[in-house]
Amino acid sequence: MNSLVVVVVIPFVSAVLLALLNGQPRLERAINVASCLLLTAYVFWLLVYVDAHGIQMTRIGGYVAPFGIAFVADRLACIMLCLSMSVGTVALLVSLPTLTDVQERYFFHPLFQVLLLGVNWSFITGDLFNLFVAYEVMLVGSYGCMMVGASRQQVRQTLMYIAVNLVAGALFVVGLGLLYAVVGSLNMADVAERTAALAGPRAAIVTAVSMVLLIVFALKAGSFPVFSWLPDAYPIVPAGVNGYFAGLLTKVGVYSLIRVFVMTLRQPGCTLALDVLLVASGFTMILGVLGALCQWEIRRILSWHIISQVGYMIMGIGLAGNPALAPAAVAGTIFYVAHHIIVKSSLFMIGGVAELVSGSRKLKEMGGIAALAPSAAALFFIAAFSLAGMPPFSGFLSKLLLVRVGLAADHGVIVAVAVVTSFFTLLSMLKIWSYAFWGRPPTRSAGGGWRAAAAPAALLVAATVVLGLWGQPLLRLATDAANDVTNPTAYVEAVLGHGAVVTAAASGAAP
Repeated sequence: MNSLVVVVVIPFVSAVLLALLNGQPRLERAINVASCLLLTAYVFWLLVYVDAHGIQMTRIGGYVAPFGIAFVADRLACIMLCLSMSVGTVALLVSLPTLTDVQERYFFHPLFQVLLLGVNWSFITGDLFNLFVAYEVMLVGSYGCMMVGASRQQVRQTLMYIAVNLVAGALFVVGLGLLYAVVGSLNMADVAERTAALAGPRAAIVTAVSMVLLIVFALKAGSFPVFSWLPDAYPIVPAGVNGYFAGLLTKVGVYSLIRVFVMTLRQPGCTLALDVLLVASGFTMILGVLGALCQWEIRRILSWHIISQVGYMIMGIGLAGNPALAPAAVAGTIFYVAHHIIVKSSLFMIGGVAELVSGSRKLKEMGGIAALAPSAAALFFIAAFSLAGMPPFSGFLSKLLLVRVGLAADHGVIVAVAVVTSFFTLLSMLKIWSYAFWGRPPTRSAGGGWRAAAAPAALLVAATVVLGLWGQPLLRLATDAANDVTNPTAYVEAVLGHGAVVTAAASGAAP
């Protein structure tokens, strides 16, 4: 399917066009929104098509795989693309009422499209080196979005963010070089086929390389022990766009962990990485939520919660080390990723609305928002309860899926940590509600523009209610996607064009 290039061509062309139109804000806004809406419609169509007709692949330049660049759309990639564009479109609509002239003059609109380009490219690529390139494109867009209209604090935190990602990028290149030296390929399907047959010293080297890649993806995901950069970086991102940062950027790391450690590195020795992830998930959950409890700024609380919620996702990936439970564990992780992208993005957006209403982001200086902006308070209440895992919202179902797999695998300790983390999450959400939304009676009128920013966020909040009450369609898609990943025979055949059967797996799943 040659149309797969659309997911990167539209953002690329839009970014170039918007850069050329700099200084014409009305036209820039119209083109930016139109581009996002068009691509959102396409990726949802692509998901339906792939679900009905199977995995699709495009060879860039006509080169036969594993040579050249391959774009591959399976169910997992399409689910992530739909989430990326849906949340990206909503984040843009939330941002528009709050954009300043300075932000628009300094290329906010083209940088936002560059960010979308990098994220979408990460999901659609079928090659590990191109995954690295996509990361770099995504980071260029994220650096720019963090710096538009920069204050001194933005510059300082952005430079730290750049430094961390430079180190991660260097490690990524080193890991890919070592993997290519051993396996002779970086095409994901080809690597999956070749590593399934590895044994002896070469398999041991790939296991060692997997530890390097594990550090890279854990850093991208914001997992223990390399998450310290996140709570300082995300709060300084402009309102609205920080919803996209919070929802998608760490999930690119989670997606990479699934794609590489469950599907691509197939020799049994790579189960070590899954065992490490399972242990790290417990520390990520509990340290993230404890960090949130200690904060007194709404954005910093929500940023620490990104870390704790990533712990649930890597818990599911770690549980995929059990052969019999791998499909269920990965399906639960995919469902949790979808839930968290929607809920966390909406919470950051509504947090931005709360700042507009109150004129502050510090909890002790807010208060009374429920009386000043009752609809925004209702949206926050629903999203907060969903994040904490309360029924009937999507958070309850997503946590239940992972807890059931954890109990079936006899990992009672990690399940207990997950339950305790949910309780502490609820406490921290109640802390925000008590100080910011309830609090003292208001002595002022609400700041302007909050309704225009809150309306798009309501779409995401509605989605968490729908997924909680009617999550079966997404769960079915997540289950099919998990089966494709844990048994990549169909993926390998679609990319390499022969009937290869991958018999070994990092997850231990049978073909």
